[in-house]
Amino acid sequence: MDAAMALATVFFCLLLLSSAAISLLLLRLCLAALRRAPAPGSPYAAVDPEAAARAAPSPPPAAPQQQDEPPVSPLAAWTKPRAPEPRRLAWREVEALTGGFDEAAVVARGGSGGAVYLSRTPAVAGGAPAAVKVHRWCGGGERRLGAFRRELDLLRRVGRHPRLVALLAYSDDHEEGGALVLEYMAGGTLADRLHGATATPAITWRHRMRVLHDVAAALEHLHDTISIVHGDVSASNVLLDAGGRARLCDLGSACEGTFSAAVAPARGAAAVGSPGYADPFFLRTGIVSKKSDVYGFGVLLLEAVTGSPAAGVPGADGGGQYLAARVLPRVRAAGVAGLVDGRLGDDYDVAEADDVARIAVECVAAQPGLRPTMAQVRAAVAEKAARSIAGTDGGDGDLKLLDLFRMTS
Repeated sequence: MDAAMALATVFFCLLLLSSAAISLLLLRLCLAALRRAPAPGSPYAAVDPEAAARAAPSPPPAAPQQQDEPPVSPLAAWTKPRAPEPRRLAWREVEALTGGFDEAAVVARGGSGGAVYLSRTPAVAGGAPAAVKVHRWCGGGERRLGAFRRELDLLRRVGRHPRLVALLAYSDDHEEGGALVLEYMAGGTLADRLHGATATPAITWRHRMRVLHDVAAALEHLHDTISIVHGDVSASNVLLDAGGRARLCDLGSACEGTFSAAVAPARGAAAVGSPGYADPFFLRTGIVSKKSDVYGFGVLLLEAVTGSPAAGVPGADGGGQYLAARVLPRVRAAGVAGLVDGRLGDDYDVAEADDVARIAVECVAAQPGLRPTMAQVRAAVAEKAARSIAGTDGGDGDLKLLDLFRMTS
């Protein structure tokens, strides 16, 4: 009897525990369902579509829209379009572009035995003139071939930028040479406009400030977006289009890699630079960095202010001395008094000239670590020469366009 009573008690306890467990499970399921159910008035609450349609106010009639013109947001309108890939040409097409390498079409010659031809064949540039830079490596062997392939690779990496000369097409499979088809800049070089036989009348002060800002924007893009050191910043490598806007050209001496504010060993091409623009620190040590370009740009600033060539002026006054060495002591002591290009007369902003010259002093500091970055230099030029830059074609709107280009790069 005691055993039966004990079994009944155990069975009853198990039944109570099972009932409690089932009740707890049902309670948890109910709570979970309540949590999932949207609150009244919630945007996720179930709605009767027909009732909602009856209750909703009638919308105003929509204006007719053309199906082929979808609305575009203001930011999308400024977004950088995808740059077309440069075409690869057969050598016979290069011969056609240059008129069989006609000497009458040569507009410039390079230091490596090559030449630049003006082509008016519409097949490559959409009817616009193009510059065909032909490289010959006969006699130069692997060195010239390597330099050509390096320049081609860098141009393809750079792509399109409003202040860099763009690559339109190329030919790289001929045993004797290669060719780069580039945008043609009808305004010639900044060196020609400052010092050449066609430098009359003198390029205006406002135009000089706009050109300086253009070049600074190009170098900032090379340094900060794709980590390329140009290696040969000079007035001869600044080209002007038909409207007078500037584009930087010639990546034949460029170096690529991770270049920080501190100097780093050069990789690839050994950047040397042109006389008067070459970084003295690089010439002493063989070490190149972004700050080597900053030095060259500083010399370009002095050149634009003074109107004197970077490599010095022959004669008793210049003595062939480099521009930076000749004018820096005077700028540090008394600003630009007596140094501004005399061809400008009084048609320049004295305060801007003094500020720009002092930016140049910082750019050509003896130690690369003391020089500013190109982003800082561009911002300083934009600030100190704002009145002149805003007074030229493009104005502040173009500064905003360049900022948007950097945002979408």
